[in-house]
Amino acid sequence: MREQDGERSVFLQPASSQIYAALRAAIAGHEGKLVENIDLDPKTARKIPKKMIGRVLQLREATALLERLA
Repeated sequence: MREQDGERSVFLQPASSQIYAALRAAIAGHEGKLVENIDLDPKTARKIPKKMIGRVLQLREATALLERLA
């Protein structure tokens, strides 16, 4: 999760480590102050719709996704 100009957003992506995930997010243009990185276990990660991976999600989209996964 990153914060820029008071707005928080989430970038979902496969990565082997949190450092690699942060690097890939930066390369993809996901800018702003890093607030939080979260690792998902493989079982949960498989439940993420493919259309949400590799793009920036607004906080409300990410929250709705987490509620569906719970």
